[in-house]
Amino acid sequence: MTNNDPYLHVSELAWGELKPRAAFLHLTLCADKLFSGRAAFEKAVELRRLIEALAAHRIPDSAVALQGATLDVSTGLFTRSSSVTYRVRIHLTNLDQVPDALGAIADAKQARLTHIEWDYAGGPTDDLLAECAARAAGKAKRLATALGVGLAAVHRVEEEILGDLYEPCVSLGAPTAQVAVARKLASVGTELAGLDLAPTKKVGVRVRVAYTLKADPA
Repeated sequence: MTNNDPYLHVSELAWGELKPRAAFLHLTLCADKLFSGRAAFEKAVELRRLIEALAAHRIPDSAVALQGATLDVSTGLFTRSSSVTYRVRIHLTNLDQVPDALGAIADAKQARLTHIEWDYAGGPTDDLLAECAARAAGKAKRLATALGVGLAAVHRVEEEILGDLYEPCVSLGAPTAQVAVARKLASVGTELAGLDLAPTKKVGVRVRVAYTLKADPA
């Protein structure tokens, strides 16, 4: 508070943990024939089997999206062969289904999990903002009392997000090694069900409030 800035400024900070709200499982799937669009899910045997395995765990086919495909053609002296690699993404809004989806991917012989993308959209929780605002208001009252002035109205409120809030991609290491380990398990979904596969992130919120003052502290 100065002559040029006749406001009382207070600031408070709170930290908490933020959990992802969804996950995107990215994988590649090798097949014998190339199909485009939704026809790939109906005609490509390998893709259809993957969707059926996911459906057994109540993961709908609408959660599976085809991101693209690469056609590989090899020509030998007497032969000519081709194969296609589909790039597939599985969107899970229920994170409890991540172990089941990993199990279905591991059971698909031609599938290779590449990475998991965690969705932290939504920002900090309302509880953190409320905590900061309440502490800032309490601090402003104590300062005003100590200065012998009163608080009139809130002039301005600002909030700032601290920390690395978004980490869109989390690598699982060597994809082939991950799938190989998963296949050794009798039931991937059962074995991983007790693990916290969704990494939490530390997030901070700083709230700054500027109050106008009045001479009468009452």
